[in-house]
Amino acid sequence: MKIFNKAELIFYACAFVSIFGIAAIVKAVHSEDPLPDDLGPCDLDTGLCTLVESKARFSEATIQFADGIRLNRRIDTVLTLPKAVQNAQSVNLVLEGREMYLGVYEYPLRKTEDNTWRNQVVVPLCTDERMQWTLKVEMVDAMGRQQEWAYLFNIENPNEAI
Repeated sequence: MKIFNKAELIFYACAFVSIFGIAAIVKAVHSEDPLPDDLGPCDLDTGLCTLVESKARFSEATIQFADGIRLNRRIDTVLTLPKAVQNAQSVNLVLEGREMYLGVYEYPLRKTEDNTWRNQVVVPLCTDERMQWTLKVEMVDAMGRQQEWAYLFNIENPNEAI
């Protein structure tokens, strides 16, 4: 068995502390953001996202993923806003993993003539057996106020969801 000299022990101790220090900093920076008060689920099969806990103002807001929520594909996505907020200045969707940091994906939506907001969204593949995603809607309303609500969905087995 090799006996380490003092310099080697100091080197290994510093390396050990550095690695765990960096891991602690990354965890602190990428800790889960609190969810907005207005929150609802998404159905993977139908692709429909509705609000469950919501102020009356956003209760009719829905997101529809064409052909359900699928991984690693561009999915035509439509946000329908209630009449009270249809005159929004801008709307963005922000997709982020809750249990593992896989990046933050922002999708600015384009308003169409039928008062819906559209873009294509890609849900990345996570190799874990389960991944929870947050899809936030960030809106600037007609008065210039920031509004936010979110939808949650779980991918239970990513290999079968493709």
